[in-house]
Amino acid sequence: MENTAQLERKCIDKINHFKAEKYDREKQQPSIQHLFELDSELKQLVSENQTLKCRLSQLRLQTTRAEAVPDNTDITVVSELQKHLNQTTELLNKAKEELSETRQQLLNVQERLTVAEQVTAATQQRALQQSGNSDDLQLELTPQHQSTTHTGTVLIS
Repeated sequence: MENTAQLERKCIDKINHFKAEKYDREKQQPSIQHLFELDSELKQLVSENQTLKCRLSQLRLQTTRAEAVPDNTDITVVSELQKHLNQTTELLNKAKEELSETRQQLLNVQERLTVAEQVTAATQQRALQQSGNSDDLQLELTPQHQSTTHTGTVLIS
């Protein structure tokens, strides 16, 4: 009977041991599953990291090349802007030249006007001196003389 009892205890121990292993496996199963998921995610991230490193190297190479040789769009835009700038500069220079010529013509007109006013004033003065009614004539001519001798100077800057 003792043998049977011992066998029975051994069987019960084995059953308990199997139950404990089963319980441990069931308890560890989510952890193991999670470990497999993490391992898979790690492999995916390592692969993505390698892809990103390659892409970064390509972008750096393209950037280095782009600094030495701009693309056609950039060249076209720069060329058009340079052409527009040259045209604008040319027009500006022509406008400056025309302005300078106009100023010179204005100075010449002002000079002729001043001479004409001086001649007119001298002529009026002589006429006053020769006439017997110098007071009446002077009053008559003075407003005319004042209107022509007080013309302003026009400056264009």
